[in-house]
Amino acid sequence: MGRYPWTEVLLFEGLHIAVLYPTPHHAYRVAVLATMIYLSSKIYSTPEVTDPLTVTYTVGFMVGFQFIFIAYLLSAEGAFPDNWRRVRDEAHAKAVGDGSNSRPSGFSLTKKLWWMVDIAYSVRMVGWIQEPQNGIPPHPPPSRRTFLWKTFLKLIINNIIADFSTSALALSPAFDRRVHDPSDGPETYLSAVPLLHRAPYILSYGIMMGTGTGVVHNIMALVCVGIFRSSPTLWPDIWGRWGDAYTLRKLWGYAYQLSYHVFVE
Repeated sequence: MGRYPWTEVLLFEGLHIAVLYPTPHHAYRVAVLATMIYLSSKIYSTPEVTDPLTVTYTVGFMVGFQFIFIAYLLSAEGAFPDNWRRVRDEAHAKAVGDGSNSRPSGFSLTKKLWWMVDIAYSVRMVGWIQEPQNGIPPHPPPSRRTFLWKTFLKLIINNIIADFSTSALALSPAFDRRVHDPSDGPETYLSAVPLLHRAPYILSYGIMMGTGTGVVHNIMALVCVGIFRSSPTLWPDIWGRWGDAYTLRKLWGYAYQLSYHVFVE
């Protein structure tokens, strides 16, 4: 038994930020991308990457998703990096009367580093001039106290719903790992459930994943807004309103897949 490639995974995560350094020199990005491709090949060629299955899925999704997102950022209309600008940078540049201040390639080193982290994890482009106009839930009002209180309530509700939906799976012997082969995946677990019972379990799993993601979003919002790192207006809900998901297209395109809306629309 070898080792899981955690070193390569962590290096890949760091390089996915580093490749977005706001410089007009393409040779830099080519070199970083080549290193990322090499690391991803090392990750996928490691036999231990298939065990455990959940970690494998998470790492595989992360690597593939980040390559797609980087490709989108680098190939979108306009020259990288100066076509990707935050609304607050534009507002500041207009206030001081210097349009060059809003260009990422002209930032100070510290501001460039924050910009890199910001764009690397801004999949929905909230607060950027490229933010989709019709694919993001309404922005919260700027009142910090009101936002923190409402977000805290959402965190409690999401935790309760996630706990109940998890219990629905945990109480079924079909989902007990001790009665399955260690190599079995979720599809094997589900095949052990009677056909008419599968839909509720699938729904419970979807609710569990959705509320679990909501919990992470709520915690991050509470921390970032609570320490005055960002404005409440930059934290719209992670999911759309389920009342708007009355067609399959709206379910996938608005209520559910908002995280990927900006580059799959």
